[in-house]
Amino acid sequence: MTFGQEAKFVLHLNEAHDISDPLSLYLEVYHKGSQPTCHCSNQCIAKLPWAGWKKGFLSSYARGHNARIDSSYHDKDKQKEMARKRSEGYASGKYAVWNKGLTKDTSSKLAVISSTISNTLLEGYASGRLTDWRKLAPEKAIIAACKMSETKSRLYASGELVPWNLGLTKSSSLALLKSSDSIKKNYETNPGASAKRFKPEQVTAIVESIGKFELLDDPACYRNKYHKLRLKCNACGQIQLKNLMMLIGSPVCFSCAPKESKGQLEVYDFVRSISLDAVLSSRDLIAPKEIDVLVPSAKLAIEYNGLYWHSAANISNKNYHEMKRKLVEEAGYSFFMIFEDEWRDRRHIVESMIRHRLKSRGEILDARKLRITEIDNKTAANFFEASHLEGHAMCSSCLALVDSSGRIVAAMSLRRPFHASRASASIEVARSACLPGITIRGWIGKLTVAALKKAKSQGYESLVSYVDARIGNGKGYLSAGWELESMPRTPRFWWTDFHDRFNRFKFKADKNSGLSQFEVANDAGVTEIWGCGNYVVRCS
Repeated sequence: MTFGQEAKFVLHLNEAHDISDPLSLYLEVYHKGSQPTCHCSNQCIAKLPWAGWKKGFLSSYARGHNARIDSSYHDKDKQKEMARKRSEGYASGKYAVWNKGLTKDTSSKLAVISSTISNTLLEGYASGRLTDWRKLAPEKAIIAACKMSETKSRLYASGELVPWNLGLTKSSSLALLKSSDSIKKNYETNPGASAKRFKPEQVTAIVESIGKFELLDDPACYRNKYHKLRLKCNACGQIQLKNLMMLIGSPVCFSCAPKESKGQLEVYDFVRSISLDAVLSSRDLIAPKEIDVLVPSAKLAIEYNGLYWHSAANISNKNYHEMKRKLVEEAGYSFFMIFEDEWRDRRHIVESMIRHRLKSRGEILDARKLRITEIDNKTAANFFEASHLEGHAMCSSCLALVDSSGRIVAAMSLRRPFHASRASASIEVARSACLPGITIRGWIGKLTVAALKKAKSQGYESLVSYVDARIGNGKGYLSAGWELESMPRTPRFWWTDFHDRFNRFKFKADKNSGLSQFEVANDAGVTEIWGCGNYVVRCS
């Protein structure tokens, strides 16, 4: 039979042959049953859009993916020229934004668009179909946030940007009134929101509920949870500065608190449950310096660093921990240092790392019996958040070892190095880890071979990785064929409010305000906390 119209052909398929999906028949006839995928890369799995039986697949690319191959947006000069023409067009009135001056309240079209977008996003996040990229790439998110902040500060300072509510009040602006009522309702009905910014009476109530301090400052002066208040210890009378995050997280007086912190005692109890010869606060190894937990039988020295006592507020020498590490290793012991927040928030990972160093291993696997697969960024993020001490880092690709049940037991992620000198020739191993509680013989070697093969197929000459000296010495890499490129040098540092640590990119100098990095950090109520340096290893 022949048909002049495709609609009649589709109707015939349905009525005469009980085929309700003409695409499946088209794929069976012309594409061996499988729908072709986008040609933008070998890894792209996006399906090509089908234009019907008559036209078939009109493009070799999924919608928008052709820009990855052939686009003027790859040309920096063309980008600048297009941006200039757009700016001139809007400035001259040649172009105009269709929704200028409109709001959801005055435009039914905007109301429908806003509702659709909101519902789609809420459904996506609730179902897990969507994931906030900032959670997948916290380091990248911090850098992006800093750049946005600097750009906005510059534009506001120059007058190019003006706050939309400049000169408006709740009585003169309906939008401001709605916003104010919404914020007030949120604080009154959502207990979690009130923790962001307390009322003066709440500040007083928090101090009184802890019962160890007297608040000397007027609670009306309180600005935010990082604002330091003067507190007087009820036991020793010592006056000290604490913000509410410190007070809630560590409600102790730094003058009369016990020598060993609660966290250090917990680490000691855990280690001693495995090795009975563990010693608390030992000065025998590198006298007169003290080791928090020493295990002679395993030749292991463990340091537990509280975020207050080991910050720049108490230790001015940034090389203190690096020097201590060197002394320990010169004495023939391995060094393992953890921070208070790591023990508190990623305890299962820390315990697994300690067990491994004490030869108290759980499940043991052989890498040769595991298969290698490439996993997507979301799967990699979930794995490293559960298995790596520093969580996930944004990556360009990630290789994993999978056991017979399909469980991911180890992974190695790759990314372009931050250091420009290494960016052209090497690709960096951003994260590598085993699942906590599992020992895999030969896993680094097997993943290295696969990663190096992938790197060279993309034009790179070698792999490079950084090993934090406070938790390792790189021997695992060296035994897998890597070479040591450099020893630890400048120690790493973070910012801390004595309750959490923050990436060093979070607080940067504000050139527009003339504030140095340390002035910005001080205004935010944070200070430096130093660790050890990095071993740099390379494989080619």
